[in-house]
Amino acid sequence: MSGVGFLGMGKIGRALAAEVTRLGHEVAFVYDPFLKEPGELPQVTSLDDPRCAKASLVVECATADALKQGFDQIIAHSNLLVFSLTAFSDADFAAHAKAEAQRLGRYIYFPHGAILGLDGIWDGRELLTSVSIETTKSPASLGLSLTEKTVVFEGPTRAACAAFPRNVNVHAAVALAGIGFDKTQSRIVADPSVHTNTHRIQAEGEGIHIELLISSFTTGGVTGIYTPKSACGSLARALSATDTFAFV
Repeated sequence: MSGVGFLGMGKIGRALAAEVTRLGHEVAFVYDPFLKEPGELPQVTSLDDPRCAKASLVVECATADALKQGFDQIIAHSNLLVFSLTAFSDADFAAHAKAEAQRLGRYIYFPHGAILGLDGIWDGRELLTSVSIETTKSPASLGLSLTEKTVVFEGPTRAACAAFPRNVNVHAAVALAGIGFDKTQSRIVADPSVHTNTHRIQAEGEGIHIELLISSFTTGGVTGIYTPKSACGSLARALSATDTFAFV
């Protein structure tokens, strides 16, 4: 049995906490200053709490800033399953995270989230010459008030992560798996007529053409209905994975 900690306890976190119990493991702690009703979850008010050291895996499903702030305390004693992948668009943080994980013998796991086929991009990354991803969401899910369909961002994925850090984790995942944050191109469309999150990915390379279209209804906020389901699969794989940086 493994102890699993949580940094953040929103919709994804609650789905994963239930999955931890279903798999026969234990929720070691939950750190979320905004959690009003923890119920039976063992909530802590600081990552220095001794209960945090009991977790062999910590699931981050908060924000990129929260991940950066808590990373050193978490990686000191636990492996890490990360959902705020936009944090790794910060080159200094990405280098620090990888170096610390390797120094301490820890593992950092990246879930595929909404992106089916991410393993194919990862496997073929050395052959790829161009990768682009277009996301269409409602303006409200992007934190915008628009009445017409509008392209709100177009450019390198690194800049997209800075502009919409909570909305483009799928873009960050594609960049990490493929040709990087500067070479991957992002396009974000706000469309008031949709109630889905839609991602269209195209990758080209030597003898390769990959085109993926993923669409799922939202559960409110920024999360699609498929993501919590895929997150549970990622959690199970992370509990048995063995690579420093690994997509699960």
